[in-house]
Amino acid sequence: MARKKGCEQGQMLYSADGYVTAWFMWQLKSVQNAAKAFVGSDAEIKSNKLYQDVNIN
Repeated sequence: MARKKGCEQGQMLYSADGYVTAWFMWQLKSVQNAAKAFVGSDAEIKSNKLYQDVNIN
């Protein structure tokens, strides 16, 4: 879970970025390289300053 800074909930649909594509590639096509954006202690989204409230399980 992550929330883009400066973006209300309803705006998220219109401000999609590479994370949406990476998530679909990982989940629907099993592209493990795309999972690096979300998985592990060094997940890319955790260090992205454009996102807040990042929670990775």
